[in-house]
Amino acid sequence: MKKENTPLVPNRAFQEWTRDSEQVFSGELLHVYRDRAVLPDASIGTREWIKHPGACAIVALTETGECLLIQQYRYPVRQLFWEVPAGKIDKGEDPLQTAKRELSEETGYTAKKWCYIGHFYPAIGYADELIHIYLATELTQGAQHTDADEFLGVHMVPFQEAIDMMYQGHINDAKTMASLVRAHEFLRPLPKD
Repeated sequence: MKKENTPLVPNRAFQEWTRDSEQVFSGELLHVYRDRAVLPDASIGTREWIKHPGACAIVALTETGECLLIQQYRYPVRQLFWEVPAGKIDKGEDPLQTAKRELSEETGYTAKKWCYIGHFYPAIGYADELIHIYLATELTQGAQHTDADEFLGVHMVPFQEAIDMMYQGHINDAKTMASLVRAHEFLRPLPKD
C-alpha cells in the first residue's frame, strides 16, 4: 500500500471563523479573550485564548562550543529552570532587535553574528504566542542589566552537555528544548556524498 504524502496546503474544511470576540482580561503582558467561533459543521463553539506579543529565544555559542544558559525561577510552576536567554517582543520592535536586547540584558553578552533558525508556537491550544529562534555567535562579554524584577544566573555549558541535559530531563522548558533542537540540527554537518 502506497503511503500518500501529507499535503503542505492547509485543508480549509477544518477552519473555524470568529463570530464575535470579547476581551475578558487585559494585563501588562497578556490579554485574554472569549470568542464564539463558527465550527466546520456550522455549529458555534466557545474558544478562550490568550493574545501574546511574541518572543525571541537565543542559542548563544562561544567559539569553544559553550552555550549560554540561564537559571530562572518561574513563579507559575514554582520551579527553577535552565533556559536559553529569551524575552518578549516590545510593540513595534523587530524580532532581531528583541533578540539582541534580551541577550544583552539577561547575560551581558553581545554577538557579532546572528542567524535566524526558525520559529514555533509554544501553546497553540490557548495562545497565539510565536517564538523566533536565533543562533548568536562571536560573543563579547559585557555587564548583565536585567529588569528590576528579574533575577537569574548565567552559566556556560558545553553545547553537547546542554543537549544531554535536555534528553536527561534536566532541561524541560519547551522554548529551550525547541531552540536547542533547532540549533543542533542547524549546526549538524551536511552528509558527504
